[in-house]
Amino acid sequence: MLCASLALWPSWGYAATPELPARPGTFWLQIDTLPVQPQSPAARAATVRFDSLAALTEHALRERPDSRAAWLGIQAEAARLDVASAANWPTLTGQLSFTQSRALSSSGASVPTLHRYGPSLGLAYVLYDFGARAASIDAQRYQLIAALLNNNRALQDTVAEVETAYFAVLAARAQRAAQAEQEAALRASFDAVELRLRGGLAARADQLRARAALSEATLARQLAERDIAKAEAMLKQAAGIEQTRPLLLDWETTPPPVLDSATLLAELLAEAEQQRPDLRALQAAAASARAEAERARAARWPSLSLAANSGRTFFLEDERSPSTTYSVGVNLSVPLFDGGRLAAQARAAERDAERLQAEADGQRSQVSLAVTEAYHDVRHAQAQREGVAVQFDSASESAQAAEARYRAGIGSLLEWLTAQADLARARQAQAQADSDWLAAFSRLNHALGRLPAITYERNP
Repeated sequence: MLCASLALWPSWGYAATPELPARPGTFWLQIDTLPVQPQSPAARAATVRFDSLAALTEHALRERPDSRAAWLGIQAEAARLDVASAANWPTLTGQLSFTQSRALSSSGASVPTLHRYGPSLGLAYVLYDFGARAASIDAQRYQLIAALLNNNRALQDTVAEVETAYFAVLAARAQRAAQAEQEAALRASFDAVELRLRGGLAARADQLRARAALSEATLARQLAERDIAKAEAMLKQAAGIEQTRPLLLDWETTPPPVLDSATLLAELLAEAEQQRPDLRALQAAAASARAEAERARAARWPSLSLAANSGRTFFLEDERSPSTTYSVGVNLSVPLFDGGRLAAQARAAERDAERLQAEADGQRSQVSLAVTEAYHDVRHAQAQREGVAVQFDSASESAQAAEARYRAGIGSLLEWLTAQADLARARQAQAQADSDWLAAFSRLNHALGRLPAITYERNP
């Protein structure tokens, strides 16, 4: 039995050593040695449904790993603030000791061995330290504020990614719808050519030309379906949804309000100055560095602390009586020489504060540029949308007139196909203009640092 246990002992705590590649350029193929967590097929195949963009965005904010990482960072900074705040309280330490001692005798007499044991209680409390503890707490509080603001910006980035991916899905679907309409129109043209060919009113070349145009439209529609699949994959990734789960978006998109021409760029820049979390986070980090410099400077001054101790000592030997000791005192600690460590810490913290303030100034410039570009993109997208609507109306009327002339026998097939191609381009331009308009508003909100109006509903 013992031999069998010894034979099995290595397998208890150690796994088999992986085989190493025999020579350079050899692949390692033992991937199946890694632990695999199986996932239920039913969970992978379940359809996830959303009835609003707010619900989709809420799911992304809740499920994205970077959202969880930002939240954990906040919890860590809050714990560090508790650590810094604990310095304002006294430290109470309890001990239980056991000691065996024997003194050496020079006269040759027998010296007994003593066994001492007993509890003791120690108290240490810093009474005054020239503001070092307060500066340390302020530094950590500003770090927590910076973490909170960075978390807001990370969530805003998630919202922007979801909106961008969703608008890409809308654009891809609109392109597919435009291609489907074009395919249906060219199929009707091909049927009309077939009918005229059987009646001897059209040439074989017209039939071939119509068939080629129909085939091209079919290929374009298939390409649009591929683009939809890729856009939905990007949306799933942005929303934190597994790629194997079908996605159902069950709502009508509400267009954003038209940007008022009276809205001034200066007003938007002032709004971004107040709302951008990343800009405010840099300012909080600079304040934390300045507080850290204050702490280092205060640590170079003396500190006054209270120290108290009390203990009870017992002996294993019966002839000895227990004893009680206590002490209370005030300690003054004066840093005399530290090799310039505290001065260097203060100087480094001051330089960090100046560096962070410079980064905040640079970030402010980047924010102004992003807001300005997004503002002009929105204005251009609105104008483009209006112009494309006029283009679509003209192309639609032209296509209808060309079809009527061809069916009446006074127009050519080439004229009809050209008009249909112009109409298809107008449909695609209209779909793209709508998507660009929505995306431009999303970029403007992200550049301004506006928080989304998320309604916390039940999980889909």
